[in-house]
Amino acid sequence: EGQKEDLGQEVSKKCPRKPPNYFVAVPVRDDQILDRIEDVQELIFTKEPDLLRALLPVQTMHLTMIVAHLGTEEEIKKAVLALKQSKTKVEAILQGKDLNMTFHGIGQFNNQVVYVKMSEEAQKTLSRIAEAVEECFIAMNLDISGSKDFKPHLTFLKLSKAPSLRRRGFRKISSDLYKEYEDRYFGTEVFSQIDLCAMRKKKQESGYYYCECSINVGSRGTEESKE
Repeated sequence: EGQKEDLGQEVSKKCPRKPPNYFVAVPVRDDQILDRIEDVQELIFTKEPDLLRALLPVQTMHLTMIVAHLGTEEEIKKAVLALKQSKTKVEAILQGKDLNMTFHGIGQFNNQVVYVKMSEEAQKTLSRIAEAVEECFIAMNLDISGSKDFKPHLTFLKLSKAPSLRRRGFRKISSDLYKEYEDRYFGTEVFSQIDLCAMRKKKQESGYYYCECSINVGSRGTEESKE
């Protein structure tokens, strides 16, 4: 009996998944996209000032490919290596062509998260790229169990960022707050970089996340590495 109980305890100790503390991201830096996101945020804020705390700073704009729990320096080194190794696979998918990520219209998840949508065409290619990166992380035995299916979206507002709102009865973000932008073109970003970012380390001066490693990809990436 005692042995069984011990086993049970051991299993339950292993079961709780450690929350992700790193993520692999595609930064979005195009000025037009960021300006338009700020316009929407401003509009939402004018209509609903309480939501200010739920807005994400445009300096952090990115598409998340995978999330990971990296518990040790060793695992961080492995993740850096995994990202560097994925470069060849990513280049093979791009075949020397630019991947234009076009952002158009606004979507939401459960009225809790509001984001800018990305064109279907670019999504397909980006999903293949995310898969390639994921394979490299899995090959290194890294814990990416917190990752969900990759659906590229540019989040700029989320209720979970401001828990106090929920306590004050804020359960949903109404689409009326941003309907003027629901079908707007936001801009196009040329895919050129993938970052391994820390969730909990101090952000950079630019306001973007702390990066352990970045790889440059696509035509721009090769130009830079030649220099």
